[in-house]
Amino acid sequence: MKKIITVFLFLIFLTEIFPQNKWPKRELRGTWIATVKNIDWPKSNSSSTGNQIAELVLLFEELKEANINTVYFQVRAECDALYNSKYEPWSYWLTGKQGKAPEAYFDPLEVAIRLAHARGIELHAWLNPYRAVRDVKEYQVSEKHISVTKPEWILDFGNYKMLNPGLPEVKDYISNIVVDIIKNYDVDGIHFDDYFYPYSPQISNEDIKEYNLFGKKFSDINDWRRNNINSMIAQVYDSIKTLKPHIKFGVSPFGIVENKYAGTNGFESYYRIYCDPLTWLKDKTVDYVLPQLYWEIGNKAADYSKLLPWWAQLKTDRHLYVGLFSSKISAQNWKGSKSEIGDEIRMNRKFPNVRGEVFFSAKSIADNYGGLKDSLKSRFYLYPSFVPVMNWIDSTLPAAPENVSLFADSNFISLTWQHSDLNKKDTNHLKFVIYLFSEKDKIDLQDPSKIIAINNNGKNSVIFKRSDIKENSYFVITAMDRMQNESLPSEPVFLFRRKN
Repeated sequence: MKKIITVFLFLIFLTEIFPQNKWPKRELRGTWIATVKNIDWPKSNSSSTGNQIAELVLLFEELKEANINTVYFQVRAECDALYNSKYEPWSYWLTGKQGKAPEAYFDPLEVAIRLAHARGIELHAWLNPYRAVRDVKEYQVSEKHISVTKPEWILDFGNYKMLNPGLPEVKDYISNIVVDIIKNYDVDGIHFDDYFYPYSPQISNEDIKEYNLFGKKFSDINDWRRNNINSMIAQVYDSIKTLKPHIKFGVSPFGIVENKYAGTNGFESYYRIYCDPLTWLKDKTVDYVLPQLYWEIGNKAADYSKLLPWWAQLKTDRHLYVGLFSSKISAQNWKGSKSEIGDEIRMNRKFPNVRGEVFFSAKSIADNYGGLKDSLKSRFYLYPSFVPVMNWIDSTLPAAPENVSLFADSNFISLTWQHSDLNKKDTNHLKFVIYLFSEKDKIDLQDPSKIIAINNNGKNSVIFKRSDIKENSYFVITAMDRMQNESLPSEPVFLFRRKN
């Protein structure tokens, strides 16, 4: 009894701190799964296929438990591939030798997509567009690597090599790689990170030849460099939307564009790496931006509480999500406030234009850094949430479920229903959301606390233990399509009190 009372008081405490409207039903809750340097997965590039797959299954289970709804899975870190690429060699970080396929064979991207979709999680393929070799001393590149087959496409900075953004053929090459992925894999999105021109050493005159050839209409080489990035982003966006308009495309830029905007005193990505996210938003060549706001509240050079409002005030119909450095801020050796991540999430929710956050990286959740996973499960992400709808892609509501049937005995309650889309060949992206309301409740689909189950992959039946369902309550069911547009509710079905 004492334990029950304690749990009850804890739930009251949570309700007072996090009233229902603090648990949004629409909120992107994401994480990056980094494969470079084996940061998140696989834990070792020498482990067996069986172990690597088992690790990936466990990782997705941990993320699902934390109510994560979006994953950015790194499949191209250094002009390599963690998928069966038409253009680039298998990653060193997968098999321990660049160009070597897994033995026994499996396709990590294919497996990750299947694991994600089975759990109702969106899977976005994360690519680094330009980086070719992080560190020439780290390992031997494959003879099929682009730095070997097309050395004239490479900007060389000693230990670091990258594709040259000033070459039109490089832009085409990046677009072709993206098209290859979306043609062959059922991804929900394509995601680029923040590595454009190099952070360090900063480029000087390494691309002067290309500027003289292709930059004649630009009086300033810096404007030409920014245009190289912007035109690549636009071409990739057009390639995606021409082939599969439903696939989302976005970029996670460095959190500071120019110091003058938010009163910061840090690294300015607009001038250093030629990153220009305001143009992407203005030209609508991305579906979202995900700035990496990796500093704490009150940071002297880059205060989170200054940067967040500046990003949030941008006038755009594209989505804004925010990247949080959870692997640092939730780590055991973090010297700052232990409530930092929670404070940042609370602050995010104060701005309607901030539609969610993404954690770097997945191990901070899976390994429960500083109790992060526990906090997400029990407090910040207590109830499930769905990704915000991108109306410019698709805002058409699916049909509502029909002919809902309820069967109950002393042990179990089963629900079944019909839906017009179940006649289609592909139901992998059809969800059904089951709500439970008490007899006196009005139907409120915006209250995620009323969600009792979510069926993925078009499954149109569900079973509950009778003891888990209060008497004199009723169910309604909605359908949700690939773009997470939600239908109107079905007709309610009631569970009446059993007669003795």
